[in-house]
Amino acid sequence: MNIPTNEQETVVQYDRNGETMTIYTSDTTQMTRLDKIYSRHKEHRQAGEVVAVEYVVDKSLLSYRSKRVKRALTDDEKASLTARLQAWREKVSKAGA
Repeated sequence: MNIPTNEQETVVQYDRNGETMTIYTSDTTQMTRLDKIYSRHKEHRQAGEVVAVEYVVDKSLLSYRSKRVKRALTDDEKASLTARLQAWREKVSKAGA
């Protein structure tokens, strides 16, 4: 049973004195991301299919950021990063061949 994307949601719940927070999501993209870093606490199923998942994690992991920081790189730093990326691409292409 697929939930339409406009009805998928993610809710983060925690209380002031607690040490954990609960992340409830029916958003399949968020499930994929969260599965990579947390273990599932509880699954909600409908017709045998997982439709939502709860994760219970340390509240200190929650972060509020005021804005995205754009790095200002010097020409030397850009050249160094370009060289590293090129070396990585060559390594990956050799491993896949």
